[in-house]
Amino acid sequence: MRNFSLLVVIVLAFGTAAVLYEKESRKVKGVLSQLTDLQAQMGDMQAEINRLSGELEAVRLAERRRPNLNAVASRVLQREIARSDRASGGSEKAPRKLTNGLRASDVTSVGPAIRSRDDEEDDSDWSKPTVDAEEFEAQGRESVTDPYL
Repeated sequence: MRNFSLLVVIVLAFGTAAVLYEKESRKVKGVLSQLTDLQAQMGDMQAEINRLSGELEAVRLAERRRPNLNAVASRVLQREIARSDRASGGSEKAPRKLTNGLRASDVTSVGPAIRSRDDEEDDSDWSKPTVDAEEFEAQGRESVTDPYL
């Protein structure tokens, strides 16, 4: 009988160990299947990255082959300057091109904003005071009343 109880304890221990082992093995199998799925997704993402990288490189090569707008604009401007030189005979010695693609004819001359006292005096009403300071003070003393008094 004593052997029987010892045998029951051993069977119970092995049974419990087998159940725990089965549970853990199922967990491990689940984790392994998740890892496999993640590796597959990572492979898909890597393929997508490689495809996008190839597209980017193709666009860069196309951009190098295609002239940019600045180059096209400068070519057109140079052609226009050459045509105008041929039309005018090319006898002008003044510089035709200013910075940023401007021509000398594109800039209009404007008089100075501030004039010195030596310049011609403008006789319009705007350039002269309407009342002299002494007259204004004299008028002010006689006719001005303080509204707060």
